[in-house]
Amino acid sequence: MRRVLHPALAAALTACSLALALAPAQAVPRPAGPSGPGIRTEQREVFAPDGAIRTVRVPRPAQAAPDARSRATAAAAVVEPVEVNGPSGSKVDLVFVGDGYTSAQLDTYRSHVRSKVAELFAVEPFKSYRTMFNIWQVNVVSRESGVDDDPTPGVRRDTALDMNYYCGGTARLLCVNEAKAAQYAAQAPQADQVVALANSSTYGGAGGTAATAAGGNAQAGQIVVHELGHSLGGLADEYDSPGRYQGSEPPEPNVSVYPQATMAAYRLKWYRWLGQPTPDGGTVGTYEGAKYAAQGIYRPSQNSIMRTLGREYNAPGREAMIAAFYRKAGVAAVSTEGRVGGRVLQVVPQRPDGSRLSVTWQVDGRPYAHEGERLDVSSIPAALLAGAGPHRVTATVSDPTPWVRDPALRAALRHTFAWQVAPGER
Repeated sequence: MRRVLHPALAAALTACSLALALAPAQAVPRPAGPSGPGIRTEQREVFAPDGAIRTVRVPRPAQAAPDARSRATAAAAVVEPVEVNGPSGSKVDLVFVGDGYTSAQLDTYRSHVRSKVAELFAVEPFKSYRTMFNIWQVNVVSRESGVDDDPTPGVRRDTALDMNYYCGGTARLLCVNEAKAAQYAAQAPQADQVVALANSSTYGGAGGTAATAAGGNAQAGQIVVHELGHSLGGLADEYDSPGRYQGSEPPEPNVSVYPQATMAAYRLKWYRWLGQPTPDGGTVGTYEGAKYAAQGIYRPSQNSIMRTLGREYNAPGREAMIAAFYRKAGVAAVSTEGRVGGRVLQVVPQRPDGSRLSVTWQVDGRPYAHEGERLDVSSIPAALLAGAGPHRVTATVSDPTPWVRDPALRAALRHTFAWQVAPGER
């Protein structure tokens, strides 16, 4: 069967194709960096104290693999709970590891961890959903204080995680031995995201398997907020570089090749938010320039945290982050309590700040007017549990937040738990 495009879309695509055909090809330039036979490179984000972000291509750091000694040291590291809000299976576990802190400086390390935690949870939606996180610090002890190449290149220190500034020759790019960072983080009950802090006040950080930041710098925590947008929310960078985007529609929820009129007409990407106020200022629209290209690709707002540090997530970004929290942690834990002659059924919902999750009950698919998170089976009318069993009792837990509009994302904010109840259990 031959598909026929809607006339408006066909016209738009024809005009777009013609414009691209007439325009000179402009590939998005890759950041300059060392190259040549045998040199493996990777793209890294570099952060400036004024909030600006850019990418550079640097040689992949040569990182020593953990040896038996480092494995034994990691296994013996003390894990301290910073904030525990529930079992790891129903929370997002954020694990801090430190480098360049001697045994005499662990109090300094604790202070640095808490300052970064405070900075993270001052930003929405982390602020309202803080109870969905567990936070751990692993007390990584180094032989010497500080990290390599700080304050100048060539400075060497004997530290546990081999952190260094001037990674690939870029002053503020702060790298870590990711295998060693992961080794220490694994001592925590669970590690959904690892943050490596350097014992330094020099501004710097980087993304990666372990996000890095200067522990003693008051602004560096914003790097963690940005990096969690990538690792938890699957968000794209919204900053740009000269050149035209040449790819197809990106998978990330906060960038698109479709301008506002097309997005609205065909209900694409963040169309539900178009024209609405956004937490980072202004209104949601399609603003050209994102994902390392200045032309041919759009972002939802003028200036969010995914474009400049120190900003809020825009509305589509906040939506994606909330859904990501629930995908990791779930909407509730379930508990079935026993009692003589019957059962008490219970769900334990997440408890966001200022918002209560709804719980609705059903018996054999019919709504049962019961409020609360616990249901004593003996309170169910005998008529509802009469006849051949077992009967199916369900509790549906959902977050009614208006910050998530996309039905596909809202699915992560809703779950139905079910129990089989025999007629004789009343």
